[in-house]
Amino acid sequence: MKKIILSTLILGFGTMYAQKNKPQANKIDKKLIGLWKGSEKDQQIDGMEKLWVMDRKEDGTFTLIFTTVQDCEVNQQIERGQWWIENGEFHELHFDSGNTDVYTYEVPDKSHIKFKSKSMSMEMINKEYSFIDTKIEDEN
Repeated sequence: MKKIILSTLILGFGTMYAQKNKPQANKIDKKLIGLWKGSEKDQQIDGMEKLWVMDRKEDGTFTLIFTTVQDCEVNQQIERGQWWIENGEFHELHFDSGNTDVYTYEVPDKSHIKFKSKSMSMEMINKEYSFIDTKIEDEN
């Protein structure tokens, strides 16, 4: 009898665990898919200019190429991660750091997205961090 109860418990917990960890498809906004560029200055770090190109894919992954300029020093960084829409907000999980940034967003036209920080993974000088991404049009 103990073996039956133990087997039932193991099977039950195993099933619950498998369902809990089952990969879920993230909700995306198709208007955000594609190649985008943007820039900002003095918003995250005083004296720093950031320029970026972001490739948001339909599968919810992204590649982000950052270029920073500060005190005549230029650096470049590539980040990869996953993005999704939850409760009408844009979420951006960075694989390297494990941090997720959350933004409100609006799409005024097919070539622009306005983002405003709701929750950032890093400290910034500007608590009202916002920026605009501009679509890089396909030339084909």
